[in-house]
Amino acid sequence: MAKTFFLKAEPRTLLGKKAKRLLKQGYVPGVVYRANGESTPVQFEERALGRVLHQAGTTHLIEVELNGERLSTLLREVDREPITTRIRHVSLWAMALDEPIETEVPIVLEGESPALKAGGVLIHPVEKLRIKCLPTQIPEAIHVNLALLEEFGDSIHLRDIQLPAGVQALDDPDTTIAAVEAPKGVEEEAAEAETSEGV
Repeated sequence: MAKTFFLKAEPRTLLGKKAKRLLKQGYVPGVVYRANGESTPVQFEERALGRVLHQAGTTHLIEVELNGERLSTLLREVDREPITTRIRHVSLWAMALDEPIETEVPIVLEGESPALKAGGVLIHPVEKLRIKCLPTQIPEAIHVNLALLEEFGDSIHLRDIQLPAGVQALDDPDTTIAAVEAPKGVEEEAAEAETSEGV
């Protein structure tokens, strides 16, 4: 089961532009969205929020305590200052733990590819994968082993990846996750060889 982080929230009374005042007091304005469409304005202690968001990211559950109620949430959106990256506003999405949800998880490439070691060029067009699973089964990342790329021209598609139990991919099975191309010089030599053979 994925690790869960804890965060205490307080009801927020300063709304709209007035919410900016909270930042001067060491609090960050936020909203918790519920599955039934309701949204609750909240505020978080800035240091605690920053620490939890850094560790939890978008793939770990954040248990929010609000008015004595505990809500299982996922990070939905963070608004930061462009220069200082200080958090200005945060949105969280509350959900039932027994109902599947759709979300995105990062793809992590690992292992050594013989083709890359031979000078091949890695093509990695997709950085995230859309999945469907229970909130408690969200993987931190989908790991892809590059050892499958043995020769120039080899590719790994979504259908080739073994997903964790209970996790369903929503993207096209033919989606290319990683591929290796021959170095430019090798490609040109091959093209020239084909041309001379055809003469």
